[in-house]
Amino acid sequence: LAVPAEGAPWSVPLGLAGARDGGVRRIYVETLRLGRGAPGPARRVWIQPEDDVPHIRDPLTRLRDAVGLRPAQVLAAPDLTAAAAEVLCSDDLLLCSRAQAEELALAWHPIGEMTPRRGYALTVVADGNPLPMEARLGGAIARCLGADDPAGAGGGKTV
Repeated sequence: LAVPAEGAPWSVPLGLAGARDGGVRRIYVETLRLGRGAPGPARRVWIQPEDDVPHIRDPLTRLRDAVGLRPAQVLAAPDLTAAAAEVLCSDDLLLCSRAQAEELALAWHPIGEMTPRRGYALTVVADGNPLPMEARLGGAIARCLGADDPAGAGGGKTV
């Protein structure tokens, strides 16, 4: 299940990925602000449906407003395919994990002003206690989620 990263057994840092590597270590959202004389459309940040939840979307929206971006510069995509298509055909950016960016052949960078995290939790039906399953499969689950350090994942740790 997708849950807030605080207290989640697994969490994955999110960053911004684009079709072209801009030669920077971090992408600062404020650099996406469109100047008066800037030609062409403003660059957009696409939020995929998995991340269109209050604990990820709202801080990003507050950052958008704080740095003076237009409301249409941070958008929720109807699906990952649509978001990836927009990013691959333009200078737009996708909010995603490093592993997801690699799968899509995008250049991933952390966000300069913040570090949003996608949290995950395990639920089980049998006895209702996910802890034995987390202990046994924690590393494998972390690798599947694209966690940074699968060896340290699971059991309430942030990776």
